[in-house]
Amino acid sequence: MRLFVLPTPFFGANCLIIAPDGAREVVVVDPSHGVLDRLRGILDGLAAAVGAVLCTHGHPDHVWDAAEAARWGLRADAVEQVPVWAPGPDLPRFEDPLAGVGTMAPQDMDLVWEAPADLREMPAGAVELVPAVRLRMVPAPGHTEGSAVFLLDSDLVVVDGASGEVLENHPEPGPWALSGDVIFRDSVGRTDLPGGDETQMRHTLRTLANALDPATVLVPGHGPLTTMRRELAVNPYLRRARRLG
Repeated sequence: MRLFVLPTPFFGANCLIIAPDGAREVVVVDPSHGVLDRLRGILDGLAAAVGAVLCTHGHPDHVWDAAEAARWGLRADAVEQVPVWAPGPDLPRFEDPLAGVGTMAPQDMDLVWEAPADLREMPAGAVELVPAVRLRMVPAPGHTEGSAVFLLDSDLVVVDGASGEVLENHPEPGPWALSGDVIFRDSVGRTDLPGGDETQMRHTLRTLANALDPATVLVPGHGPLTTMRRELAVNPYLRRARRLG
């Protein structure tokens, strides 16, 4: 499995492409503003199309170009959009993602919102969004009401979406997770934005600390990859959540 990481100009959010080896369809995760040209270049290089879009939560830096990315399905001339999946509690944010955070949006961006035409609630349990991309959502509220972590298990080659450089190579199948804006390297998602709740975040972090395999590779919504083992050892927010309970 290849995972392309594309940091974006919208708060440095990571747009991701999950690409099974040899597959015709990929999953695009968190298609933020300012990344479409690079996204198109990778799709062309893979000779693949978008089969599904996944948004880890409903903040604007993670959803902004979801509608456009969803048009890039197998039919190049298609008007229809492939499904855009998101956690249920955050679906109302797709009406106006800038609500409550508009003053924080980069002022040099010409932001005009288009809601996805086929927005769907991410179901509980394991789901195969496209062939060979099977994941399970774990609700992780605190950053927003619906913020979540998405668990996968496979081999994993992590590729810099700009340079093509291989950043990490895990040739044996193992656990990895899209941690969104829940857990970052050395930090966690802030709780002072719309939908945030510090107490819920602390409970979420304690639950994840106890439930996730320490070997899990974490792919966050901002910044570099990390592992659950590393964050359990050094992340002050996880350590505090485990201590306070």
